[in-house]
Amino acid sequence: MKSPSLLSSKIYAICTLFVAALLSLFAGISAAKEADLSGATGSISLEVFSRLSPIEINTIHSWEIVLSDGNGPMSGATLEIVGGMPEHNHGMPTQPQITEELAPGRYLLEGVRFHMPGLWRMTASISTAETQGRPPSVVVIDFTL
Repeated sequence: MKSPSLLSSKIYAICTLFVAALLSLFAGISAAKEADLSGATGSISLEVFSRLSPIEINTIHSWEIVLSDGNGPMSGATLEIVGGMPEHNHGMPTQPQITEELAPGRYLLEGVRFHMPGLWRMTASISTAETQGRPPSVVVIDFTL
């Protein structure tokens, strides 16, 4: 049989590891990442979480777009995203596409690349089954790289 002091040391070590694991879990929850970009129109809000943060010039990357309205996440929406530089009157060098809905109201936009610094404008046209036959809602986000 093991001595009480050796057993106590092992229990102490296991408890310490458990508490450290819990603290790191809760630290991650409390430090939820803020959106890199965001915009809204009416009751619709759109948040961008870049998988490359900070966003860099000449690097193809993906965005996770979170779409919600007054009722919560907007699942099953159709999003069309276009971008460009309004001061230069040209678009993006790529044509980013929504490739999947990762979770209710959370969409993956792939193929994002900005090729020069300056003012950029991203425009999201949003349609849902409820708005079929009507013009899409539009969210415009201006930002500088």
